[in-house]
Amino acid sequence: MPDLHSLVADLNPPQREAVEWGDGPLLIVAGAGSGKTRVITRRVAHLIGRGVPAGAILAITFTNKAAEEMRSRVSALVGEGRVVLGTFHGFCARVLRVDGRAVGLPPGFTIYDRDDQLSVVKDICRELSVDVQNVQPRALLAAISRWKNDGIPAGELLAGDGTPFERVAGGVYGRYVEALAAAAAADFDDLLLLVTRLFRECPDVLERYRQRFRHVLVDEYQDTNLVQYRLARDIAAGTGNLCATGDPDQSIYKWRGARIRNILEFTRDFPGAHVVRLEQNYRSTGHILAAASAVIANNPGRLMGPLWSELGDGCRVELLEAEDEEAEADEVVRRALRLHAQGLRLREMAVFYRTNALSRGLERALRLHNVPYDIVGAVEFYERKEVKDLLAWLRVLVNPQDAVSFLRIVNVPARGLGKASLERLRAWAVPQGLPPREAARRAGAGEVPEIGGKARAAFAQLTSLLDELAATLAGPVEDTFREVVRRTGYLEYLRDFGGQEAADRIDNVGELEGALAAFVRGAGEPSVAGFLQETALLSDVDAYDANADRLTLMTLHAAKGLEFPAVFVVGLEEGQLPHARALDADDDVQEERRLCYVGLTRAQRHLTLSWAARRANFGAWAPTRPSRFLDEIPPEHVEREGRAARAGPYAPLPHRRPGVSEERGYVPEPEDYLDVDAGVRLPRPGATVRHAHFGQGVVLKVVGAGGKARITVRFERFGDKQLMAEYARLEEVF
Repeated sequence: MPDLHSLVADLNPPQREAVEWGDGPLLIVAGAGSGKTRVITRRVAHLIGRGVPAGAILAITFTNKAAEEMRSRVSALVGEGRVVLGTFHGFCARVLRVDGRAVGLPPGFTIYDRDDQLSVVKDICRELSVDVQNVQPRALLAAISRWKNDGIPAGELLAGDGTPFERVAGGVYGRYVEALAAAAAADFDDLLLLVTRLFRECPDVLERYRQRFRHVLVDEYQDTNLVQYRLARDIAAGTGNLCATGDPDQSIYKWRGARIRNILEFTRDFPGAHVVRLEQNYRSTGHILAAASAVIANNPGRLMGPLWSELGDGCRVELLEAEDEEAEADEVVRRALRLHAQGLRLREMAVFYRTNALSRGLERALRLHNVPYDIVGAVEFYERKEVKDLLAWLRVLVNPQDAVSFLRIVNVPARGLGKASLERLRAWAVPQGLPPREAARRAGAGEVPEIGGKARAAFAQLTSLLDELAATLAGPVEDTFREVVRRTGYLEYLRDFGGQEAADRIDNVGELEGALAAFVRGAGEPSVAGFLQETALLSDVDAYDANADRLTLMTLHAAKGLEFPAVFVVGLEEGQLPHARALDADDDVQEERRLCYVGLTRAQRHLTLSWAARRANFGAWAPTRPSRFLDEIPPEHVEREGRAARAGPYAPLPHRRPGVSEERGYVPEPEDYLDVDAGVRLPRPGATVRHAHFGQGVVLKVVGAGGKARITVRFERFGDKQLMAEYARLEEVF
């Protein structure tokens, strides 16, 4: 048992109050850098020290990385215990593995990722003759996700009115639910929605979980959507012991269903709730904290007062205005290298931006200066083709009804089953309600008249192979994976790509096997299904490696929950931050301000805010206006750099043409904002070039002249790509 006194000895009074508070609803309003994770883990340990069994505590957060940090801290305090600690999605997946049959989901169900979902929606659009030129599948999927997050079943939409888009989306929603049920699959939203349905339709199951969990703790409560709110409320209703921790000033996920009212109205939802405010910041120095607090103070209806720190004033916030986005990126990299020369490691610095599009110029500058970097949220390991292929093979073994995965592997590696054979199989199977794998089995047995010859033999060979591989599921997890790779000839298939691409893809297979081995080492009862569940629930931030000595690039959304000694926030312009889509509604501007606040409060000792006086938009230069959020920072906390040191209150200076002196009275001319065709230098065929995203390659041909020329490049890792000269921004490698 932990010593209760030692658990709180090093805490400040509000932290101690939050840890020691007894039963009943408790809201901990935890400002940025106020020691929130320490308080939650100490409270869990304190509950155990007071005699609450570890298995009677449910602690939920939003990312696997945060959950793992909490788990390691709790273990350090109380030893290995049985506290149920994880994400909402992870907890719900475990509930459905045990009790999901009551809502039509077998234990071996598949969790569909975004690509899988999109594949299903596209199939439904073809089936329902939806014009995908006018109604984008991604928009339909976003509408379905929004309805699920609001707890709205498909049946209610089909019966109601709405816009033409909503009526189409409602019809697709209904078929989408049916398609996932037929495939014994669930998407991320289903994991939550089906558990709320399970608890509603099976009160005995809900009562079992209420009896089990005497205390429920929810981290990042400001990010909960309606379904998550209901889940936490329903489980905690047995004892009333719900502890919610969060910060409404960091509520930045409205676009994915988060409801800030969940935390703002906690005391109304849970009468008699005790509220503790953590306002001492242990992360940032005074000038940084004052700047961030001044920005967020412009939002109404806040629960938190100004944060304060005992870390001293530190450096002022640097404000940097650059000529354009390329100059901005170059200056940010130069400043990062200067800090590096002064002793900061690259991994101690990060660059944040509102949208991923702003990473291009930064990547160019980092490559130019030979600075190693990581992009959090770019194409991640589990999104690579060879990784998704092998995971699809495993998914089909665990769940024979998984249509999306079966169709992915049916001809990978190639076995002579082309599009025509699959269309004939589909036309025969759909009227009979057969999933693709069972239809393939029957085709191989000669039961499908439309399929014969080589196709029939190929279907027979495939289903026989799947049966043999499925038999390995009873043995060690690693053996199943190795047999899939060996029996499918997958490595030989990858070698056909040739050169460095083949080597990279084969390395990724080895990395996937290493990830599986790490899962086996850490799992109590390892299984292929468990490994698939773990990989399906990974998020972008989970891939961030804090130990790799590389500069980190990420969006402001991905930065939440992290901290760095030095932070650069780029693109602080109207239309970027706040984003153009947010400018028409006060609520949306307030969320953009919270997003800015999140970025500022990630910095510990150095904070640089930058903007470009002009930025390229679809190849043409356009002037910008500095973000309104910069005007909200008191001048005594900032130090202006570059053009900003010479300008008035954040007014961009006139744009300068090459070779033209910068004068106050200069009026920019139209060509200042345009890419002039004559100025585009075209590479010659055979030249080695580098692209910001695709990397290095060789020019195969150039068709046309000037900015509209089409350049075909064979990239080492991405194959042949055709690019327009004015947008490609290719750099010749000499």
